[in-house]
Amino acid sequence: MLIMVTIMSEQKKEFLNHEKLAKLQDELRSLISQAEYIREQIDVISGTIQDLAIVIETLEYLKKHGEGKIVLLPIGAGNYIRARIEKMDTVIMGVGGRLSIEASPDEAKKMLEERIRILEGLRLDLLKKLEEINRRINEILPQVEKLSKEMK
Repeated sequence: MLIMVTIMSEQKKEFLNHEKLAKLQDELRSLISQAEYIREQIDVISGTIQDLAIVIETLEYLKKHGEGKIVLLPIGAGNYIRARIEKMDTVIMGVGGRLSIEASPDEAKKMLEERIRILEGLRLDLLKKLEEINRRINEILPQVEKLSKEMK
């Protein structure tokens, strides 16, 4: 009778370990997916910040040296035409939803810098979230390895 109880308790322990291992593996897969998604979001935000920084540099250059210059104007699908800049007193800015506004180069620069500031805050929040997820992954991995070895 004692041998049967011992065997049953070992089987129960093995079953519980198997359930715990499966649960940890599911959590690990979920965390890894979340981390990949957040990394992709961070990459997109970083690219947008770089694009906005280039726009600011271009505006500053054109404001100082642009009037009368000939530039290549994109017309779509990788095609350009030559165009002369007559005045650099107005910038047409997209503000979302296919809506645009007119602004002076200085106002445009301020709006672009504000967008960058907001995006950098968002990127920082995502980096913190990614750090939390990575910390949890590093907590789970040793447990999964330990349970896997015990199951063999």
